[in-house]
This record gives sequence, C-alpha cells and structure tokens, in this order.
Amino acid sequence: MKRKLLAALLVAVTVSMAACGQKAENAEQGTEAEGSTEAAESTDTDGSYLKDYTASDYVTLGEYKGLEISMTSEEPVVTEEDVDSYIEYVRQMNPVSTPVEGRAVQSGDTVNIDYEGKLDGVAFAGGTAQGQDLTIGSGSFIDGFEDGCIGMEIGETRDVEATFPDPYPNNTELSGKTAVFTVTVNSISVQETAELNDDYVAGLGIDGVNTLEEYKAYAKDILTEQQTQSYNSEKADKACTAAEENCEFKEVPQPIVDRMNNTLTANITSYASAYGVDIGSYVAAYYGGDADDYQATLLLQAEDMTKKYLMLQAIADQENITVSEAEAEEELQADAELYGQAVEDYREMIDEEAFREYLLTQKVLNFLSENAVVTVEQAE
Repeated sequence: MKRKLLAALLVAVTVSMAACGQKAENAEQGTEAEGSTEAAESTDTDGSYLKDYTASDYVTLGEYKGLEISMTSEEPVVTEEDVDSYIEYVRQMNPVSTPVEGRAVQSGDTVNIDYEGKLDGVAFAGGTAQGQDLTIGSGSFIDGFEDGCIGMEIGETRDVEATFPDPYPNNTELSGKTAVFTVTVNSISVQETAELNDDYVAGLGIDGVNTLEEYKAYAKDILTEQQTQSYNSEKADKACTAAEENCEFKEVPQPIVDRMNNTLTANITSYASAYGVDIGSYVAAYYGGDADDYQATLLLQAEDMTKKYLMLQAIADQENITVSEAEAEEELQADAELYGQAVEDYREMIDEEAFREYLLTQKVLNFLSENAVVTVEQAE
C-alpha cells in the first residue's frame, strides 16, 4: 500500500515543486554528492537536480517494457449507473428556489433580510446588512438569531436577541456578548430539488446542452474523461512500481534526497494545516510510523522518491526520451494560464529545473504505461 501511495505522490510532489514551490536554496550542500561518480561541472548548481548526475551510476535497470500489470478492466468503463449517479448528485447540489407567500418563516426556509445589530443601543461595525440571504436552521448566524426569525411574516420587523460565541475570533470585543438585531424579512423561499426534465437541463446553461438526452451524453463525456485520467494514472503507477522492483540501486545522491525531503515536508505541513492537525499526526495517518518521529518517516519517503526519479531518468536516457525547450515553454505557458498568472510572473514563482524534471517524468511514466501488458483482475 505504501508503494502505491508513494508512486501516486511522485507526481503530486513534483507538481507542487513546479506550481507552488520556491526556488531551491541548498547551496550549503555543495556541488558533489557522496558516492557520486560524476559531479556537476557547472559552478551555479547545488547538485540537487537529476541533470547534475548520471542516473545509471545509481541504478541498474531491469526489465521495464512489456511488464504485466493487473487492472480491473482493459480500459476505463463508464456505466449508465455512473451517469445517473452524477446527474442525481448535481441535481441534489443545485436546488431551485421557490418563493413562499401567505405564511410565516419556518425552519428550513431561506429568507432575505435586512438587519442592524446594536450593543447597549449602539450599532457596531459588521452588524448591519441589507438583502442578506439566510437559511433558517443552517447555523450560519450566531446563537439565537435564526430561531428569532421563525414566525416572522414578509415585511415584518422584529428585534431579535442573539449571543456571540466566546471566543469570537472575527471580533474578540464581541466575544460572549448579547446583541439586539432589528430584522426585517423581505421575502421567504424554499429550496427544492428540481424535476429532471428538459426545462431543468436548459436552465443549467451548458452550451449545446438543452435536452435530457444531451445532458446524459454530456455527463458521460465528463465521467469518461475523469475515468480515463484515473485509469491512466493507476496504470502508470503500477507500471512504475513493477519497473522499480526489477532495478538495483546504489546509495542515492543526498542533495536530491534533501530537495525531495524539503518539498515533501513543506507540502505535508500545508496539508496538515488545512485539515487542522499537526504534521506528526498527519504523517502517521498517511504513511504510518510514530507521529513524534515524522521527520524520519518523511526522509525515508524522500529517499524512495529519489530512487524513482533516478530510475525514470535512467529509462529516459536509455530510450532517448527528452523534453525540448519548446515543449517546456508550451507547458509553462499553459500552466501560467491555468493559474491565472502572467507567464513571466509565473516563471519567477516556480523552480524551472524541477518543472523540467516533472515534464520528463510524465513522459517516461506514459512510456512505461503504454508498454505495459494489462491483465484483467478476476472478480471474486
């Protein structure tokens, strides 16, 4: 399982180097790696890139073409049930709003309101809004506000007491305090799941898609693209793992390991922060090992990734697989557009040598995948 995760992470880490990483700053490591038989001749390198070494000095390739790998099917498969599930998911996630008249606000309604909040009779910053939509019972507003709106009629104005949580990070001065909000209900509506028909499809605003049958074909195209990407990624991962198992490795260059480790640590730190957990717990949950010893775990992952990179570089050398300057520039411009950046600004943000390595590894992974022999797993 760890091998599979590492193979998948191979691409993810490199993409992060290219798209989000900082310029390499490892000059203190010197230009020669211990055990290297060919140090970089350039004086402006830190020895942390594949170009600084001859990959075959560190890996002896075994068989890497025609490798047999096991997949659930010979090609991506999108079933009618997959299409129906996709359409139903989109339908549930995009309810239609139906106006309500002739009754008061109930839990679950979406109300459009104006309100002004006061503390001790004085309005406070951030406590006033007009035309605000609020779903009653969603917990979007502070305690007491939504319950206080229940029973109001359209056009009615009411004073509602509500208490700020303690602490209240948005404004610590309001923590734990009870405010009075003067609320006016402008309208009431309910969110309902739309009926699946041609009118619903036309309302989605998809170019060239106006009927239910056209929508099903559109959904199948989307799912086929997703399944193809997932299938090709899994196939490449398995082919890469199979090729690695046929290789023999020597001690790998430490500067490359350090670069991989620095990038991996930065990425994992970011992911852990996004999930609200400490990095040690995140690493232990994802890779195993002791949370307190996460640095050693990540170092092992970096060493394994370095081996994979060296193997892929050695295959590229053997098969004359290269990335031209024109190809690299085309991909860089495409990525800059994807991230909404001017090309030159994007160029300054990325590590261009790591970006070239990424493009080369993709070419080699595609080569391994195209030359692999798929056997279909038998259902139990």
